[in-house]
Amino acid sequence: MKKLILSISILLSVYACGDKNIEGTQGDLQTQKNNIEKQIDSLNKALATINKELNQDKTVEIPKIKAGVVTTDNFVHYIELQGNIDTDGNVMVIPEAMGKIVKIYVKEGDRVRKGQTLIRLDDSMIRSQIAEVQTQYSLAKTAYERQKRLWDQKIGSEMAYLQAKTKKQSLASRLHTLRTQLSKMQVKSPISGTLDDLMSKEGEMAAPQKPVARVVNLSKVYMQADVSEKYLANIKKGTHTIISFPETGQQIQANISYVGNFIHPNNRTFKIRINLINTDNSLKPNLTGDIKIKDFEAKNAVVLPLSLVQEDREGNNYVFVLTPDPKEKGVYMATKKQIKLGKAYKDKVMIEEGLEPNDIIAVEAARGLTEGDKIKISNEDVLQNQETAQQATDAEKNIVFHTVKKGETLFRIHKKYKVSLTDLKKWNHLKGNNVKSGQKLIVKK
Repeated sequence: MKKLILSISILLSVYACGDKNIEGTQGDLQTQKNNIEKQIDSLNKALATINKELNQDKTVEIPKIKAGVVTTDNFVHYIELQGNIDTDGNVMVIPEAMGKIVKIYVKEGDRVRKGQTLIRLDDSMIRSQIAEVQTQYSLAKTAYERQKRLWDQKIGSEMAYLQAKTKKQSLASRLHTLRTQLSKMQVKSPISGTLDDLMSKEGEMAAPQKPVARVVNLSKVYMQADVSEKYLANIKKGTHTIISFPETGQQIQANISYVGNFIHPNNRTFKIRINLINTDNSLKPNLTGDIKIKDFEAKNAVVLPLSLVQEDREGNNYVFVLTPDPKEKGVYMATKKQIKLGKAYKDKVMIEEGLEPNDIIAVEAARGLTEGDKIKISNEDVLQNQETAQQATDAEKNIVFHTVKKGETLFRIHKKYKVSLTDLKKWNHLKGNNVKSGQKLIVKK
Protein backbone atom coordinates (compact mmCIF):
# COMPACT_ATOMS: atom_id res chain seq x y z
CA MET A 1 0.00 0.00 0.00
CA LYS A 2 2.82 2.41 0.92
CA LYS A 3 4.55 1.68 -2.42
CA LEU A 4 1.38 2.50 -4.33
CA ILE A 5 0.95 5.81 -2.55
CA LEU A 6 4.63 6.70 -3.17
CA SER A 7 4.28 5.89 -6.89
CA ILE A 8 1.22 8.11 -7.18
CA SER A 9 3.09 10.96 -5.46
CA ILE A 10 6.03 10.68 -7.88
CA LEU A 11 3.76 10.60 -10.91
CA LEU A 12 1.87 13.65 -9.68
CA SER A 13 5.17 15.50 -9.17
CA VAL A 14 6.37 14.65 -12.66
CA TYR A 15 3.04 15.78 -14.10
CA ALA A 16 3.30 19.06 -12.21
CA CYS A 17 6.83 19.75 -13.49
CA GLY A 18 5.95 18.91 -17.07
CA ASP A 19 3.11 21.40 -16.98
CA LYS A 20 5.56 24.27 -16.86
CA ASN A 21 7.22 23.38 -20.22
CA ILE A 22 4.14 22.91 -22.38
CA GLU A 23 5.33 25.45 -24.89
CA GLY A 24 7.36 24.15 -27.87
CA THR A 25 7.16 22.87 -31.40
CA GLN A 26 4.30 20.69 -32.57
CA GLY A 27 6.52 17.61 -32.27
CA ASP A 28 7.45 18.47 -28.73
CA LEU A 29 3.76 18.98 -27.81
CA GLN A 30 2.84 15.57 -29.23
CA THR A 31 5.60 13.95 -27.18
CA GLN A 32 4.40 15.68 -24.05
CA LYS A 33 0.84 14.53 -24.73
CA ASN A 34 1.91 10.90 -25.03
CA ASN A 35 3.87 11.11 -21.78
CA ILE A 36 0.90 12.61 -19.95
CA GLU A 37 -1.45 9.90 -21.25
CA LYS A 38 0.95 7.21 -20.01
CA GLN A 39 1.06 8.91 -16.62
CA ILE A 40 -2.75 9.01 -16.49
CA ASP A 41 -2.98 5.28 -17.30
CA SER A 42 -0.51 4.52 -14.54
CA LEU A 43 -2.50 6.63 -12.09
CA ASN A 44 -5.79 4.89 -13.01
CA LYS A 45 -4.23 1.45 -12.49
CA ALA A 46 -2.84 2.51 -9.15
CA LEU A 47 -6.23 3.90 -8.04
CA ALA A 48 -8.00 0.67 -9.10
CA THR A 49 -5.55 -1.41 -7.05
CA ILE A 50 -6.01 0.83 -4.01
CA ASN A 51 -9.81 0.69 -4.28
CA LYS A 52 -9.72 -3.10 -4.51
CA GLU A 53 -7.59 -3.38 -1.39
CA LEU A 54 -9.81 -0.91 0.45
CA ASN A 55 -12.92 -2.96 -0.42
CA GLN A 56 -11.25 -6.16 0.75
CA ASP A 57 -10.36 -4.55 4.04
CA LYS A 58 -13.90 -3.25 4.56
CA THR A 59 -16.16 -5.71 6.50
CA VAL A 60 -19.65 -6.13 4.98
CA GLU A 61 -22.33 -6.60 7.68
CA ILE A 62 -24.87 -9.35 6.80
CA PRO A 63 -28.39 -8.64 8.12
CA LYS A 64 -30.11 -10.99 10.55
CA ILE A 65 -33.78 -12.02 10.23
CA LYS A 66 -36.10 -14.55 11.81
CA ALA A 67 -36.85 -17.76 9.95
CA GLY A 68 -39.14 -20.74 10.37
CA VAL A 69 -39.14 -24.42 9.50
CA VAL A 70 -41.97 -25.68 7.28
CA THR A 71 -43.94 -28.36 9.10
CA THR A 72 -47.07 -30.38 8.35
CA ASP A 73 -50.36 -29.99 10.16
CA ASN A 74 -54.02 -30.89 9.78
CA PHE A 75 -55.83 -28.23 7.76
CA VAL A 76 -59.58 -27.79 8.19
CA HIS A 77 -61.79 -25.39 6.25
CA TYR A 78 -65.15 -24.26 7.60
CA ILE A 79 -68.16 -22.49 6.15
CA GLU A 80 -69.16 -19.81 8.66
CA LEU A 81 -72.78 -18.74 9.06
CA GLN A 82 -74.95 -16.94 11.56
CA GLY A 83 -78.23 -18.40 12.74
CA ASN A 84 -80.76 -17.99 15.52
CA ILE A 85 -82.49 -20.24 18.02
CA ASP A 86 -86.14 -21.14 17.59
CA THR A 87 -88.46 -23.71 19.13
CA ASP A 88 -91.73 -25.43 18.36
CA GLY A 89 -92.55 -25.07 22.06
CA ASN A 90 -93.15 -21.31 21.97
CA VAL A 91 -96.95 -21.00 21.97
CA MET A 92 -99.29 -18.05 22.40
CA VAL A 93 -102.38 -19.01 24.45
CA ILE A 94 -105.54 -17.59 22.84
CA PRO A 95 -109.05 -18.13 24.28
CA GLU A 96 -111.66 -19.78 22.07
CA ALA A 97 -114.57 -17.73 23.47
CA MET A 98 -115.25 -14.18 24.56
CA GLY A 99 -115.84 -13.36 28.20
CA LYS A 100 -114.67 -11.57 31.32
CA ILE A 101 -111.73 -13.13 33.16
CA VAL A 102 -112.93 -14.15 36.59
CA LYS A 103 -110.08 -16.35 37.77
CA ILE A 104 -106.37 -16.82 36.93
CA TYR A 105 -104.96 -20.02 38.42
CA VAL A 106 -101.24 -19.58 37.58
CA LYS A 107 -98.50 -16.95 37.68
CA GLU A 108 -95.48 -16.26 35.49
CA GLY A 109 -92.72 -18.82 35.89
CA ASP A 110 -95.04 -21.68 36.88
CA ARG A 111 -94.60 -25.06 35.27
CA VAL A 112 -97.83 -26.09 33.51
CA ARG A 113 -99.06 -29.32 31.93
CA LYS A 114 -100.74 -29.79 28.60
CA GLY A 115 -104.51 -29.38 29.13
CA GLN A 116 -104.13 -27.62 32.49
CA THR A 117 -106.64 -24.78 33.10
CA LEU A 118 -104.86 -21.45 33.25
CA ILE A 119 -107.75 -18.95 33.18
CA ARG A 120 -111.51 -19.20 33.73
CA LEU A 121 -113.91 -16.84 31.97
CA ASP A 122 -117.34 -15.80 33.23
CA ASP A 123 -119.60 -18.78 32.40
CA SER A 124 -122.61 -17.97 34.56
CA MET A 125 -124.93 -17.29 31.60
CA ILE A 126 -124.02 -20.55 29.88
CA ARG A 127 -124.53 -22.48 33.11
CA SER A 128 -128.01 -20.95 33.45
CA GLN A 129 -128.84 -21.96 29.88
CA ILE A 130 -127.58 -25.47 30.55
CA ALA A 131 -129.79 -25.77 33.64
CA GLU A 132 -132.82 -24.57 31.67
CA VAL A 133 -132.22 -26.90 28.75
CA GLN A 134 -131.47 -29.76 31.14
CA THR A 135 -134.97 -29.40 32.67
CA GLN A 136 -136.56 -29.31 29.21
CA TYR A 137 -134.53 -32.32 28.16
CA SER A 138 -135.65 -34.35 31.20
CA LEU A 139 -139.29 -33.65 30.42
CA ALA A 140 -138.82 -34.42 26.70
CA LYS A 141 -137.06 -37.66 27.56
CA THR A 142 -139.93 -38.77 29.82
CA ALA A 143 -142.51 -37.90 27.13
CA TYR A 144 -140.50 -39.81 24.52
CA GLU A 145 -140.22 -42.92 26.67
CA ARG A 146 -144.02 -42.98 27.24
CA GLN A 147 -144.81 -42.48 23.56
CA LYS A 148 -142.36 -45.24 22.70
CA ARG A 149 -144.06 -47.72 25.07
CA LEU A 150 -147.44 -46.88 23.56
CA TRP A 151 -146.11 -47.17 20.03
CA ASP A 152 -144.52 -50.51 20.83
CA GLN A 153 -148.00 -51.69 21.97
CA LYS A 154 -149.53 -50.32 18.75
CA ILE A 155 -151.37 -47.64 20.74
CA GLY A 156 -151.41 -44.00 19.70
CA SER A 157 -150.27 -42.35 16.50
CA GLU A 158 -146.89 -42.61 14.85
CA MET A 159 -146.73 -38.81 14.46
CA ALA A 160 -146.94 -38.27 18.22
CA TYR A 161 -144.11 -40.78 18.71
CA LEU A 162 -141.90 -39.11 16.09
CA GLN A 163 -142.52 -35.63 17.51
CA ALA A 164 -141.50 -36.77 21.01
CA LYS A 165 -138.37 -38.43 19.64
CA THR A 166 -137.37 -35.38 17.59
CA LYS A 167 -137.84 -32.98 20.54
CA LYS A 168 -135.71 -35.19 22.81
CA GLN A 169 -132.88 -35.39 20.21
CA SER A 170 -133.01 -31.62 19.58
CA LEU A 171 -132.70 -30.79 23.27
CA ALA A 172 -129.88 -33.33 23.66
CA SER A 173 -127.98 -31.71 20.81
CA ARG A 174 -128.51 -28.23 22.29
CA LEU A 175 -127.38 -29.44 25.68
CA HIS A 176 -124.17 -30.84 24.12
CA THR A 177 -123.53 -27.52 22.37
CA LEU A 178 -123.93 -25.55 25.59
CA ARG A 179 -121.58 -27.88 27.47
CA THR A 180 -118.98 -27.48 24.72
CA GLN A 181 -119.29 -23.71 25.00
CA LEU A 182 -118.91 -24.05 28.78
CA SER A 183 -115.63 -25.95 28.33
CA LYS A 184 -114.31 -23.14 26.13
CA MET A 185 -114.76 -20.71 29.01
CA GLN A 186 -111.73 -22.40 30.57
CA VAL A 187 -108.47 -21.37 28.87
CA LYS A 188 -106.12 -24.35 28.92
CA SER A 189 -102.42 -24.76 28.14
CA PRO A 190 -101.85 -26.29 24.68
CA ILE A 191 -98.42 -27.71 25.65
CA SER A 192 -96.39 -28.59 28.72
CA GLY A 193 -93.82 -25.99 29.66
CA THR A 194 -93.30 -22.77 31.60
CA LEU A 195 -95.76 -19.87 31.74
CA ASP A 196 -93.39 -17.26 30.37
CA ASP A 197 -95.75 -14.29 30.03
CA LEU A 198 -99.19 -13.53 31.45
CA MET A 199 -100.78 -10.81 29.34
CA SER A 200 -104.17 -10.35 31.05
CA LYS A 201 -105.59 -9.61 34.47
CA GLU A 202 -108.70 -10.65 36.35
CA GLY A 203 -111.62 -8.46 35.39
CA GLU A 204 -110.40 -7.81 31.84
CA MET A 205 -112.24 -9.03 28.75
CA ALA A 206 -110.76 -11.90 26.76
CA ALA A 207 -111.46 -12.55 23.08
CA PRO A 208 -110.31 -15.05 20.44
CA GLN A 209 -108.28 -12.34 18.67
CA LYS A 210 -106.16 -11.47 21.73
CA PRO A 211 -103.48 -13.71 23.36
CA VAL A 212 -103.75 -13.96 27.14
CA ALA A 213 -100.49 -15.85 27.91
CA ARG A 214 -97.35 -17.43 26.46
CA VAL A 215 -96.17 -20.94 27.33
CA VAL A 216 -92.61 -21.91 26.41
CA ASN A 217 -91.00 -25.34 26.39
CA LEU A 218 -87.23 -25.01 25.82
CA SER A 219 -86.20 -28.63 26.41
CA LYS A 220 -85.90 -29.05 22.64
CA VAL A 221 -84.86 -26.14 20.46
CA TYR A 222 -83.25 -25.82 17.05
CA MET A 223 -80.85 -23.51 15.26
CA GLN A 224 -81.88 -22.32 11.82
CA ALA A 225 -79.86 -20.40 9.23
CA ASP A 226 -79.89 -19.36 5.58
CA VAL A 227 -77.06 -20.82 3.48
CA SER A 228 -75.84 -19.62 0.08
CA GLU A 229 -76.67 -21.94 -2.79
CA LYS A 230 -72.96 -22.25 -3.69
CA TYR A 231 -72.56 -24.56 -0.66
CA LEU A 232 -75.44 -26.82 -1.67
CA ALA A 233 -73.10 -29.67 -2.66
CA ASN A 234 -71.17 -29.48 0.63
CA ILE A 235 -74.09 -29.47 3.08
CA LYS A 236 -76.13 -32.61 3.69
CA LYS A 237 -78.36 -33.97 6.40
CA GLY A 238 -76.00 -35.29 9.08
CA THR A 239 -73.13 -32.90 8.27
CA HIS A 240 -71.18 -32.05 11.43
CA THR A 241 -71.34 -28.49 12.78
CA ILE A 242 -69.86 -26.44 15.63
CA ILE A 243 -72.18 -23.78 17.09
CA SER A 244 -70.84 -20.98 19.30
CA PHE A 245 -72.89 -18.51 21.34
CA PRO A 246 -70.78 -15.43 22.17
CA GLU A 247 -73.35 -14.09 24.64
CA THR A 248 -73.38 -17.23 26.81
CA GLY A 249 -69.91 -18.58 26.03
CA GLN A 250 -71.34 -21.97 25.05
CA GLN A 251 -70.08 -24.17 22.23
CA ILE A 252 -72.16 -27.10 20.98
CA GLN A 253 -71.34 -29.77 18.41
CA ALA A 254 -74.33 -31.17 16.51
CA ASN A 255 -75.32 -32.54 13.12
CA ILE A 256 -77.60 -30.90 10.58
CA SER A 257 -81.13 -32.29 11.02
CA TYR A 258 -82.81 -30.86 7.94
CA VAL A 259 -81.74 -29.26 4.64
CA GLY A 260 -84.33 -27.16 2.85
CA ASN A 261 -85.58 -28.11 -0.61
CA PHE A 262 -86.34 -24.56 -1.73
CA ILE A 263 -83.88 -21.87 -2.86
CA HIS A 264 -85.20 -18.39 -2.17
CA PRO A 265 -85.18 -16.44 -5.46
CA ASN A 266 -84.34 -13.08 -3.83
CA ASN A 267 -81.15 -13.99 -1.95
CA ARG A 268 -80.35 -17.41 -3.47
CA THR A 269 -80.24 -19.20 -0.11
CA PHE A 270 -81.73 -22.35 1.37
CA LYS A 271 -82.56 -23.14 4.99
CA ILE A 272 -80.90 -25.59 7.35
CA ARG A 273 -82.10 -26.76 10.75
CA ILE A 274 -80.02 -28.20 13.59
CA ASN A 275 -81.94 -29.80 16.47
CA LEU A 276 -80.42 -29.12 19.90
CA ILE A 277 -80.95 -30.54 23.38
CA ASN A 278 -81.50 -27.72 25.90
CA THR A 279 -81.89 -29.41 29.26
CA ASP A 280 -80.80 -26.35 31.27
CA ASN A 281 -82.98 -23.94 29.22
CA SER A 282 -79.96 -21.69 28.58
CA LEU A 283 -80.78 -21.40 24.86
CA LYS A 284 -83.56 -18.91 24.36
CA PRO A 285 -85.66 -18.28 21.23
CA ASN A 286 -84.10 -15.66 18.91
CA LEU A 287 -80.64 -16.08 20.51
CA THR A 288 -78.07 -15.68 17.72
CA GLY A 289 -75.09 -17.98 17.28
CA ASP A 290 -72.17 -18.63 14.92
CA ILE A 291 -72.28 -21.86 12.93
CA LYS A 292 -69.15 -23.52 11.52
CA ILE A 293 -69.67 -26.31 9.00
CA LYS A 294 -66.61 -28.36 8.04
CA ASP A 295 -66.49 -28.73 4.25
CA PHE A 296 -62.81 -29.67 3.73
CA GLU A 297 -60.04 -31.41 5.68
CA ALA A 298 -56.48 -32.38 4.75
CA LYS A 299 -54.21 -34.27 7.10
CA ASN A 300 -50.45 -33.61 7.26
CA ALA A 301 -50.69 -30.68 4.88
CA VAL A 302 -48.16 -27.88 4.50
CA VAL A 303 -49.82 -24.84 6.08
CA LEU A 304 -48.49 -21.28 6.25
CA PRO A 305 -49.72 -17.97 7.66
CA LEU A 306 -51.20 -15.89 4.85
CA SER A 307 -48.99 -12.96 5.86
CA LEU A 308 -45.88 -14.83 4.62
CA VAL A 309 -47.20 -15.30 1.09
CA GLN A 310 -46.17 -12.65 -1.44
CA GLU A 311 -47.36 -11.99 -4.99
CA ASP A 312 -45.26 -10.76 -7.94
CA ARG A 313 -46.34 -8.60 -10.86
CA GLU A 314 -47.43 -11.64 -12.87
CA GLY A 315 -49.75 -12.76 -10.07
CA ASN A 316 -47.55 -15.68 -8.98
CA ASN A 317 -47.44 -16.45 -5.26
CA TYR A 318 -44.05 -17.04 -3.66
CA VAL A 319 -42.04 -17.17 -0.45
CA PHE A 320 -38.31 -16.87 0.19
CA VAL A 321 -36.65 -20.20 0.98
CA LEU A 322 -33.34 -19.98 2.85
CA THR A 323 -30.56 -22.42 1.96
CA PRO A 324 -27.15 -22.62 3.71
CA ASP A 325 -24.28 -20.90 1.87
CA PRO A 326 -21.63 -23.61 1.26
CA LYS A 327 -18.83 -21.01 1.42
CA GLU A 328 -19.76 -19.22 4.66
CA LYS A 329 -20.86 -20.95 7.86
CA GLY A 330 -24.02 -19.53 9.39
CA VAL A 331 -24.91 -17.61 6.22
CA TYR A 332 -28.01 -18.39 4.15
CA MET A 333 -28.99 -17.52 0.59
CA ALA A 334 -32.52 -16.24 -0.13
CA THR A 335 -34.21 -18.02 -3.03
CA LYS A 336 -37.57 -16.97 -4.44
CA LYS A 337 -39.80 -20.08 -4.49
CA GLN A 338 -43.12 -20.05 -6.34
CA ILE A 339 -45.93 -21.86 -4.55
CA LYS A 340 -49.45 -23.00 -5.39
CA LEU A 341 -52.07 -22.06 -2.84
CA GLY A 342 -54.96 -24.27 -1.80
CA LYS A 343 -57.88 -23.42 0.44
CA ALA A 344 -57.50 -20.65 3.01
CA TYR A 345 -59.24 -20.30 6.35
CA LYS A 346 -58.83 -17.22 8.54
CA ASP A 347 -55.07 -16.48 8.65
CA LYS A 348 -53.90 -19.90 7.38
CA VAL A 349 -53.50 -21.22 3.83
CA MET A 350 -52.71 -24.71 2.59
CA ILE A 351 -49.74 -24.99 0.21
CA GLU A 352 -50.41 -27.53 -2.54
CA GLU A 353 -47.10 -27.26 -4.40
CA GLY A 354 -43.72 -25.58 -3.99
CA LEU A 355 -42.74 -26.30 -0.38
CA GLU A 356 -41.65 -29.42 1.44
CA PRO A 357 -41.53 -30.20 5.17
CA ASN A 358 -38.34 -28.89 6.87
CA ASP A 359 -37.78 -26.17 4.25
CA ILE A 360 -36.53 -23.01 5.94
CA ILE A 361 -38.39 -19.85 5.02
CA ALA A 362 -38.08 -16.19 5.96
CA VAL A 363 -40.76 -15.11 8.43
CA GLU A 364 -39.49 -11.62 9.22
CA ALA A 365 -38.48 -8.84 6.81
CA ALA A 366 -39.30 -11.19 3.93
CA ARG A 367 -40.77 -8.39 1.84
CA GLY A 368 -37.41 -6.61 1.81
CA LEU A 369 -35.50 -9.59 0.41
CA THR A 370 -34.42 -10.11 -3.19
CA GLU A 371 -33.18 -13.18 -5.02
CA GLY A 372 -29.65 -14.12 -3.92
CA ASP A 373 -29.51 -11.97 -0.78
CA LYS A 374 -27.22 -13.23 1.97
CA ILE A 375 -28.69 -13.26 5.46
CA LYS A 376 -28.11 -14.74 8.88
CA ILE A 377 -30.81 -16.33 11.03
CA SER A 378 -31.35 -14.73 14.41
CA ASN A 379 -33.38 -17.59 15.89
CA GLU A 380 -31.45 -20.71 14.93
CA ASP A 381 -32.19 -22.24 18.35
CA VAL A 382 -35.92 -21.90 17.64
CA LEU A 383 -35.44 -23.61 14.31
CA GLN A 384 -33.72 -26.51 16.00
CA ASN A 385 -36.52 -26.78 18.55
CA GLN A 386 -39.08 -26.72 15.75
CA GLU A 387 -37.25 -29.45 13.85
CA THR A 388 -37.01 -31.59 17.01
CA ALA A 389 -40.71 -31.05 17.75
CA GLN A 390 -41.64 -31.95 14.17
CA GLN A 391 -39.57 -35.11 14.33
CA ALA A 392 -41.26 -36.07 17.60
CA THR A 393 -44.68 -35.37 16.10
CA ASP A 394 -43.85 -37.43 13.02
CA ALA A 395 -42.66 -40.28 15.24
CA GLU A 396 -45.91 -40.18 17.22
CA LYS A 397 -47.87 -40.34 13.99
CA ASN A 398 -45.65 -43.16 12.69
CA ILE A 399 -44.77 -41.04 9.68
CA VAL A 400 -41.80 -42.21 7.63
CA PHE A 401 -40.02 -39.90 5.19
CA HIS A 402 -37.85 -40.75 2.19
CA THR A 403 -35.45 -38.35 0.49
CA VAL A 404 -35.47 -38.85 -3.26
CA LYS A 405 -32.09 -39.86 -4.66
CA LYS A 406 -30.73 -38.96 -8.06
CA GLY A 407 -32.39 -41.09 -10.73
CA GLU A 408 -35.15 -42.39 -8.43
CA THR A 409 -38.74 -42.43 -9.70
CA LEU A 410 -42.05 -42.42 -7.88
CA PHE A 411 -42.73 -45.93 -9.22
CA ARG A 412 -39.49 -47.25 -7.73
CA ILE A 413 -40.26 -45.63 -4.35
CA HIS A 414 -43.76 -47.12 -4.21
CA LYS A 415 -42.28 -50.56 -4.94
CA LYS A 416 -39.58 -50.12 -2.31
CA TYR A 417 -41.96 -49.21 0.51
CA LYS A 418 -44.88 -51.31 -0.75
CA VAL A 419 -47.28 -48.37 -0.74
CA SER A 420 -49.76 -47.46 -3.46
CA LEU A 421 -49.05 -44.65 -5.91
CA THR A 422 -52.42 -43.12 -5.01
CA ASP A 423 -51.44 -42.82 -1.34
CA LEU A 424 -47.99 -41.44 -2.21
CA LYS A 425 -49.55 -38.69 -4.32
CA LYS A 426 -52.22 -37.94 -1.74
CA TRP A 427 -49.85 -37.76 1.23
CA ASN A 428 -47.38 -35.53 -0.63
CA HIS A 429 -49.91 -33.43 -2.61
CA LEU A 430 -48.46 -34.56 -5.94
CA LYS A 431 -50.42 -33.90 -9.13
CA GLY A 432 -48.29 -36.08 -11.39
CA ASN A 433 -45.56 -38.74 -11.19
CA ASN A 434 -42.57 -36.39 -11.30
CA VAL A 435 -40.23 -36.15 -8.32
CA LYS A 436 -36.87 -34.42 -8.04
CA SER A 437 -33.63 -35.30 -6.35
CA GLY A 438 -33.51 -34.15 -2.72
CA GLN A 439 -37.29 -33.98 -2.40
CA LYS A 440 -38.61 -35.31 0.92
CA LEU A 441 -41.62 -37.63 0.59
CA ILE A 442 -43.95 -39.21 3.14
CA VAL A 443 -43.87 -42.95 2.45
CA LYS A 444 -45.67 -44.30 5.52
CA LYS A 445 -48.44 -43.11 7.83
